[in-house]
Amino acid sequence: MSRAFALHGADRLKAPVLISVPHAGRDYPATLISNLRASPASLLRLEDRYADLLAKPALEQGFATIIARFPRAWIDLNRDPGEIDPDMIHDAPRMAFGQPSAKVRGGLGLVPGRLSGIGNLWRNRWSMDDIRSRLAEAHEPYHAMVARLLERMRAQFGAALLLDLHSMPSLPLERGEQPVRIVLGDRFGRSCASQLSEAARRFLAGTGERTSVNFPYAGGHMLERHGRPVQGVHALQIEIDRALYLDSDQREPGAAVHQVAAHIAGLAEYLSDELLRGTTLMAAE
Repeated sequence: MSRAFALHGADRLKAPVLISVPHAGRDYPATLISNLRASPASLLRLEDRYADLLAKPALEQGFATIIARFPRAWIDLNRDPGEIDPDMIHDAPRMAFGQPSAKVRGGLGLVPGRLSGIGNLWRNRWSMDDIRSRLAEAHEPYHAMVARLLERMRAQFGAALLLDLHSMPSLPLERGEQPVRIVLGDRFGRSCASQLSEAARRFLAGTGERTSVNFPYAGGHMLERHGRPVQGVHALQIEIDRALYLDSDQREPGAAVHQVAAHIAGLAEYLSDELLRGTTLMAAE
């Protein structure tokens, strides 16, 4: 058993779909809590709170599923290993790091450093050995397993699809429109064939929830690293409004969590059928 993730359905693959839940980990290391400057409750803002429950019916139906154990506050699996905030490191010069991305500048790099309204999260800066250890223990094993399973699926079924499952804060209301509750991301066609993304949009729209594609979330490192549609390996991010499945405080599962989770299982089945019929085994435009 890996400390980095829980793995289900990988021994005998039943479908060309892998479900990934990288931001729902709740195994907080003691060293993280002891260095925390803010309230421990503030770290819940970094979680895709209980998004792992949304994968449970699909998992029970036999779909391969990988769920992170470590929290995003410890290391963000959806960030490139180079997205390190130099201000968080005490034993490496700034010149050792590249130009920081917008996410890093906003405090949400490989290891989150700041939250709006709270400021710096940590009492003391981390060492580079701390970061390297987290990469070796959590980040690389997770991505290596994702890559291995997708390649096995591609070899067995002729194609593979990564469904990267996340949750999001409620989006602003638009005048005269229902709020968008689900956002699909495919890196504007770079990580997933557009036909497959559109099939996912149609299915989710059929559940009654307004769904958008690539706005405001187009996907991150997970899609960039694993999506290779030209080679038959697709990667699609799914962001679900937390208000759909959590309680009013967004701390615990709400009454609709089972219904939303059933929609995710239905989507996995639907997209698996699409791949197996061969309708999207083509290069993305």
